[in-house]
Order: sequence, then C-alpha cells, then structure tokens
Amino acid sequence: MSQEIYHIPKTPTAFFHFQGNAIDLCTANATAWDIPADTLTNIAALQATYVAAYNVVANPATRSPSATAARDAAQEILSAALTELYNTSLVNNAAIDVDYKIALHIHNTGSGTNKPAPAPATSPVIQLISEGISQLFVVYADSATPNKHHKPANVAFAELWYKVGEPAPALPADCPERFNVTRSHEPIQFEPAQRGQACYGFARWVNKNGKTGPWGSVFTEQVP
Repeated sequence: MSQEIYHIPKTPTAFFHFQGNAIDLCTANATAWDIPADTLTNIAALQATYVAAYNVVANPATRSPSATAARDAAQEILSAALTELYNTSLVNNAAIDVDYKIALHIHNTGSGTNKPAPAPATSPVIQLISEGISQLFVVYADSATPNKHHKPANVAFAELWYKVGEPAPALPADCPERFNVTRSHEPIQFEPAQRGQACYGFARWVNKNGKTGPWGSVFTEQVP
C-alpha cells in the first residue's frame, strides 16, 4: 500500500522558501482543505517571529552569533508547527489535488513521484493581467512553449520575485517581494497605496525536489 511522505528542509535558505510557500498555500486553501483557523493563526504568529529573525541574519549589517541563534531557534519552533500541520491536515488529505501536493512537497511512495528530477532547463514567461482593483493575475507559459499556459513536467510552481515602484530592478535580487504561483491565473493582492505604480519582477520554475531553473526576462504591469 502506498503512503504519502513529505520533507521539511533544514538549511536556512531552503526552509525560508519552503515555509513561505507552504503557509501561503494553506492560508489560501484553508476552507477547501478543512484546515482549522486556530492552527493557521498560531502558525502565522510563529512565522512572523521567524521571518523577523531571518531578516536580521540576512542583513550583513545586523548579522551576529546571537541573531543567528535566535533565527535557528525560531526556525525550529516553526518547523515543529509545520510538522504538526502536515501530519494532521495535509498528508493523506483527499481534498488536495496532485498539483498542490507536489507544490507542498508531499509525495506518494507508491507512485514514483518522489524520485529526484533534474532542475528545470526553461523559464516562465509571465504576463500580469488587470481584472480588478489592487489585483494583478499571473498568467504563465513556458519559454519552450510560449503559446500554452502550463508549466513543464515535474515543476511544482513558478517563483516570482517582484517590487512595486521605481526604479525598475536590474536583477532578481533587487526585488524584495516573493510570490509562488502553483496554477496560471492566480492573483497577487496589492496595498491601496500601491495603486497606479509599476510592478516589476522576475520568475523561475521550481521543481518538486526544490531545484530551481534559470530566471526569465523582467515583466512589468501597472497596479490597477
């Protein structure tokens, strides 16, 4: 009999991206996946503490042994909460479809989906569509098949790094915001104060094993 398994990374950078993606997906799909509200409320508080500690260490000007220790301690607490979330609400949850299971790093031991896959060789082609106030919908295609709105085989999601306002970013590292798109036509919600400003960004594919592909070209659209 097959069994679902998952893996929570331990290295700081990998865990940072993992937790952001997992919590974003669970928050957006809490009702459909029957995740208790108090569970997400607790995790959101732990995430806020962890992200603040992570950012201190990520900044060379504020990095120190004590800051690193604080980040590691916050990561351990958040990791334990995520483990509980996966064990009680995500693993073997029939309401979560295959694409989302891959994005959550949940694999079936009997399906062969947990076998290593090579890093993506192509990049996303991103178009931002204005369909409502303070929202831009992310429509993606693959650079190898730009006329089809789908992601390549074994890819879990498109990872977007973006910024709102001038100047335009020269590199992905110039973009402070992150957003993972599991399915084409998912919305990014902006603050009212950001309306009328340009949104710039870069995107890359991330496969089910967490391997990343090359960055695509810069994309831009005005926030409605």
